[in-house]
Amino acid sequence: MLAMPVLSSKAVRRLEQEYAAAHGGHCYALMELAGAGLVRQLLRVRAQPRLVWIFVGKGNNGGDGYVAARLLREQGIAHRVFALGSPHPGTEAAEACRRYQEAGGYIETDLPEEQAPHPDVIIDALLGTGITAAPRPPLDEWILCINRTHAFTLAVDVPSGLNADSGAVPGDCVTAQLSVCMLALKPGLFTGEGVDYCGEVVLEDLGLAGGGSSAAVSAARSALNELPTWQRTYEDMLDDLPQRLPSSHKGDAGKVLIVGGAKGFGGAACMAAQAALRAGAGLIKVALDPCNIAALNAACPEIMTVDFSDETAFAQALSWADCVALGPGLGRSAQAQTLTERCLSCARPLVIDADALNIIAVSKLTVPGHDHILTPHPGEAARLLNCSVSAVNADRLGSARALQQRWGGIVLLKGAGSIVCDGRRLDIIREGSPAMASGGMGDVLTGLCAAYVAQGLAPKLALLAAACVHGRAGALAGRDGIIGTKATDLLPFIRRLTNRLPC
Repeated sequence: MLAMPVLSSKAVRRLEQEYAAAHGGHCYALMELAGAGLVRQLLRVRAQPRLVWIFVGKGNNGGDGYVAARLLREQGIAHRVFALGSPHPGTEAAEACRRYQEAGGYIETDLPEEQAPHPDVIIDALLGTGITAAPRPPLDEWILCINRTHAFTLAVDVPSGLNADSGAVPGDCVTAQLSVCMLALKPGLFTGEGVDYCGEVVLEDLGLAGGGSSAAVSAARSALNELPTWQRTYEDMLDDLPQRLPSSHKGDAGKVLIVGGAKGFGGAACMAAQAALRAGAGLIKVALDPCNIAALNAACPEIMTVDFSDETAFAQALSWADCVALGPGLGRSAQAQTLTERCLSCARPLVIDADALNIIAVSKLTVPGHDHILTPHPGEAARLLNCSVSAVNADRLGSARALQQRWGGIVLLKGAGSIVCDGRRLDIIREGSPAMASGGMGDVLTGLCAAYVAQGLAPKLALLAAACVHGRAGALAGRDGIIGTKATDLLPFIRRLTNRLPC
């Protein structure tokens, strides 16, 4: 199953330029299609709107809003248009404004009065996809006015105030319940802070982008040196999940070694091991501090243990494993450093997380081979890139690409809208829940990913599948309340999702 592509704002503008070059320098036909798409989506969610307010800016988004207003007028739907400035003469937006006025439409240039009857729908057509800084006055007040109205809000392309490419929100931002993307989906809607503002996301490709797979899209990406970017959900990965033959036995299902569980952090290694078990690994060992062995055996007797201070036993465990998960509860001691160095030289596929990432960053260790997987959260990513956490979050897609270029392998940058990069493409994971904002979630993901690798999935597919299963399991576990969900609540859902069973 093929996931849906997303395009940067620069790539979309290049598509528009190509269209204009082929149509006498004009894109107005696209604006008409966009306005019609807005009305179609509006009537899908509100079949009989009582009153619609349309907030328009000077640019093409405003032009889309004028077209939508004209079409609403033609259908006899009550509406008001509030314009923050006039479109630049000679632009498609100016043409849309003129046509709306010629059809009898009225444009207001002040914000609606406080005592005015409130609408049941607002169309946010103030800003386009090019914003990189906080909205300045008076635009910020218009955004706040939209939010104060508490009406169902439909955003054109992206909510005004959201960076369409990074998902950053540098200032005030419209909170939409529906975002209608024109031509292509925009990455900022699916990662970072963007997920808090976009609501439902739908695509109106206007017949030009062809779902994002056309030669024009590929050419636009190539010209801008952009990696292809796709969104992924659990359903996209169903065909790639592990499968078993009727004759399968535990030796066929993969052997996972978890390395971590220092004194005081045994739970992290235990959760990673339990996740690997529920994700189908046939045999699992945990190399950990001996003080944690009794507790782990009591929690899950199916898991074997190794004293990570026993050099011979640890070496045997490394050579035994099909995949090594390094980092859950490892700590940052001298012993942790030694264990990390030994794992990096073990010639086994690695899933590297948590303290192991911090040790690698501080010690500038080399991560060999191409099969390793790194799963940093923004703090760990900042240390690996020697930058600030805010810099990572300001450009999550760029940060994921930079991490892969610096450290190789396949990188998962965690967070809302986790991003996977293998150096050839980017994938945004459209799974997850705020229920996952508790300790141990990353340890579960590490074990889950290692289990899929051990069962024979290629590292990239294993990481994508693990991230999608993990995020969906978190959302399912959160159905009983997003506050108070714990990492081990995901385990039964991981089992069902890995088996493609209904949840």
